[in-house]
Amino acid sequence: MAVEPAQLSQYLGTVALAVGGLGAASYGVVDGLKFFPWIDLAGFERLFGSRRTAGGRHWPTLQRAGLDPLLAALQTAYGADAIDLLKAQYRSGRAKGDLPRTLRQGVRIGFGVMPPQTIAEAARALGIDEQAAEQAAEALIVARDQRPPAAGEMPPNAPAPVSGEQRSALARLETAIDARIDAALVLAEAQYVTQTKVIATVVALAIAYGVGYVLGTRPLMSFMVGIAAVPLAPVAKDLATALQEAVRALKAR
Repeated sequence: MAVEPAQLSQYLGTVALAVGGLGAASYGVVDGLKFFPWIDLAGFERLFGSRRTAGGRHWPTLQRAGLDPLLAALQTAYGADAIDLLKAQYRSGRAKGDLPRTLRQGVRIGFGVMPPQTIAEAARALGIDEQAAEQAAEALIVARDQRPPAAGEMPPNAPAPVSGEQRSALARLETAIDARIDAALVLAEAQYVTQTKVIATVVALAIAYGVGYVLGTRPLMSFMVGIAAVPLAPVAKDLATALQEAVRALKAR
C-alpha cells in the first residue's frame, strides 16, 4: 500500500520523537541511579587516584590521576576529610560548580603553611625542575614571613626580599597548578559524560527489547531503536521537524 507524503512525514517525525523520548527517559533512569557512588563519581579517579586516596572508583587498571601531587596541600587546608569534601562538590556540579575554586583555594592555603621541602616536592611532581621548585618554595616562605604578626606575637625579623628568579619560579608554579587543575577537570568531565552515555544506552536497549518483546517486534528493530535513542535524545525535536520539512519539499516537486 502506497504511503502519502503527508503520512510519511508524520510517521517519520513520530518515530524520531519516540526514539528521542526513549533516550531522554534512559538519561532520567541513569540520573535516578546516582545514589550508587560508582555512577555518581564517574571521572573522579582522573582527579585523585583511587588506590592511593580512596577517591573515585576502583577500576581493574589504575588510571592516571592529575591532582595527586596537590593532595597534601588540600589535606593541609581542609583536614583529613578533604577527599569527602571534594567528592561532595564533584557530585553537585563537577567543573561547573564550586569544585575548581575549592581546589585552587585549598592549594593556596596549604602551600601557605606547608614546609618548604614538601612544597618543593609537590612542585617537582607537577613538572617544575628542581631549582625552580626550590626557588618557588623559598618565595612562598618569604611571603609567609612578610605577613603582619597576629595580636600578641613578636614581629619577625625583616625577611630578605623576594628575588626576580624566585618570583618567576613562583609564577611558573602557579601556572602549572592552574593548568593541572583545568586539565584534570576536563578529563574527569569527559569520562563522566562518556560513562553516562554508555549506561543510558544499555538502559535504552533493555527498554527497547522489553517493549519489543511485548509488541512482537523483531529483535533487530529493537536493537536499532535502543542504539539510536541516546544520540537522538538532544536533537529529537529538531530532527522530527527537519524530516517533515524534507518530505514537504519532496512533495512540492
